[in-house]
Amino acid sequence: MKIELTFRVLLFALIFAGCTRNDQLPILGELAIDPSTGKNKYYQTPEFLLKNQFNQEVTHLDFENKIQVVDFFFTSCPTICPKMTKHLKLIEKAFKEVEEVSIVSFSIDYKNDSPETLKKYSEKYKINNTKWTFLTSENNDVFELSKNYKVRAFDDGNANQRNIIHDGTFVLVDCKRRIRGYYDGLSVKDTKRLIFDINKLIEEGN
Repeated sequence: MKIELTFRVLLFALIFAGCTRNDQLPILGELAIDPSTGKNKYYQTPEFLLKNQFNQEVTHLDFENKIQVVDFFFTSCPTICPKMTKHLKLIEKAFKEVEEVSIVSFSIDYKNDSPETLKKYSEKYKINNTKWTFLTSENNDVFELSKNYKVRAFDDGNANQRNIIHDGTFVLVDCKRRIRGYYDGLSVKDTKRLIFDINKLIEEGN
């Protein structure tokens, strides 16, 4: 997973080498021409309409002007998810007084992760619900959503045994819904790097 994550970052960095000043984080993703202006337009994370841990509808617009740390997980995951959540708690603590920073966790187990289940999960980990939003879907469109964040997550389609596959990537998204970095959510070192980069974005006033 570390090799895959490193390759992803290097690939995007090569695409956008020179697009930002040396003291700024790179802007990752495909570059397109905005037909309305004829100017370059950076890739933006997708629009969505999902339910949160309080069974409330949430859209991408609820995170306008927010720096987001995004991950994909599921509550019954016995392997990497508890460690990812533990590392996201470090980010929650680091920015508990910073309103412009949000954590967004998308569940990829739509069959089992109801809003009520997400709420129990947030209570288990003593989540600050004003800082951290858990989201779930009523169908498998969240897998398509993960593709748009350039994160690997899918169900292997085994009808006899549920087998959801995903990596432990954290995605850093700026206030304009542009991807600014990928991080290994299983690594304390990478989580600290993410905290450092969030502070850079705050200073950048993106």
